Amino acid sequence: MTRSFYSAALLFVFDLAVAAGAVFFAKYIERWLPGVSLPDELLWLKGSIYASVGVVCFYFQDLYNWKYWRRTSELTSSILLGGGLALIVLALIYYIIPTVGLERNVLLGALFITLAASFAIRAVYLKFRFIDRRGTRVVVLGDGDNAKFLFREIRAGGYPVTLEGYIGRNNWDLASRCLGDVSDMHRVIKEIEPDLLVVAPDGWRGTLPIDDLLHIKLTSCDVIDAPSFYERVTGRILVEEIRPSSIIFTRGFLSSPVQDALKRGFDIFFALLGIVTTLPIMALTALAIRLDSPGPIFYLQQRVGKDGRDFNLIKFRSMRQDAEKKGPQWASQNDPRVTRVGRVIRKLRIDELPQFINVLKNDMSFVGPRPERRYFVDQLEKVIPYYALRLHAKPGITGWAQINYPYGDTIEDAKEKLKYELFYMKHRSLWLDLVIIFQTVKVAIKARGSQ
Repeated sequence: MTRSFYSAALLFVFDLAVAAGAVFFAKYIERWLPGVSLPDELLWLKGSIYASVGVVCFYFQDLYNWKYWRRTSELTSSILLGGGLALIVLALIYYIIPTVGLERNVLLGALFITLAASFAIRAVYLKFRFIDRRGTRVVVLGDGDNAKFLFREIRAGGYPVTLEGYIGRNNWDLASRCLGDVSDMHRVIKEIEPDLLVVAPDGWRGTLPIDDLLHIKLTSCDVIDAPSFYERVTGRILVEEIRPSSIIFTRGFLSSPVQDALKRGFDIFFALLGIVTTLPIMALTALAIRLDSPGPIFYLQQRVGKDGRDFNLIKFRSMRQDAEKKGPQWASQNDPRVTRVGRVIRKLRIDELPQFINVLKNDMSFVGPRPERRYFVDQLEKVIPYYALRLHAKPGITGWAQINYPYGDTIEDAKEKLKYELFYMKHRSLWLDLVIIFQTVKVAIKARGSQ
């Protein structure tokens, strides 16, 4: 796990402890205010509920990812929005279960302490951000196209990785430090003391210094190949480097009957919960679509499901009726065919809500690769290696690609999304599904747009 993960975990623990402590401190202070303050035997429970709601609301405001609050103004707005969201959620909980409610003075006092402390620790973190400044320290073994590709991708992506340099020849044009030749590998590793040695050679098959790499792995640092490093850092699989053996012999891409049964139960539960909780929103959306433009409220479109089976996808109509008079087209970020209401419901992902019905019908899962149309699947299978692999997973309402990659309307975009989809298929689990669902809800709440 990267240093950024540990820093986020530390912030999470800090917020949890401060929020719980703030309740007890505010309760103690209340004793000095006018009126009678009776002992509260449920204060520990009330404090736990308050703290839990607080950190969840902070999560939805991206307060555990410093990239979203690099400036003080961004931090201030996120803290205030997180506090406001927490008040709304707590008010709802207190209305449903009055016995776990905090007194008004205690609640407001605890909230003030929590927000002030959370702002202060993050302001200090921004000023002295030692943890994420360097990230995982990496030395690359190789000086060819593979190494250059890694350097370009890591630098362009802004990942928490520090590329210390490469081991290879001196006569290449990559703007990075040559640390020495292969014969100097032990000296380089001893001097640099990296966290990882990434093996990314070109044309060295059968000539890699296996004994040296084994010794380094056992005595100095972890050793990893370039595709695995790329996958670990970026959260996507390097499609260009996939080999049949890497799929056949990997522990990923498989699921047991027990896992499938649990995922199906998971899907049914969340689909029913989604229908019940979003029914008022869907009703208002249906009315808005009817008033905004002529045509049906719902839009049925044939998509390719698991193992290549076709099914009818259900969505709220977000485009004009004549959107495809020129034939099938990819949707784009600012698609001119989208209606006024369509732009809003797409940005908030409300147009996807009717797909809860597809989940209940077992056409789709809650999380999985997005289902594509047969017209595009037939095209993409011809030009993108291993594109058909994504059809071995049940398609989903949301997915790893949707929360990590924007709208795309080219073959290159489809290839990039496939990298994320194959990563999901290799590492799929109920835990990863929950992470994706939380991220999807966060995208909708913060209105960052559909992907």
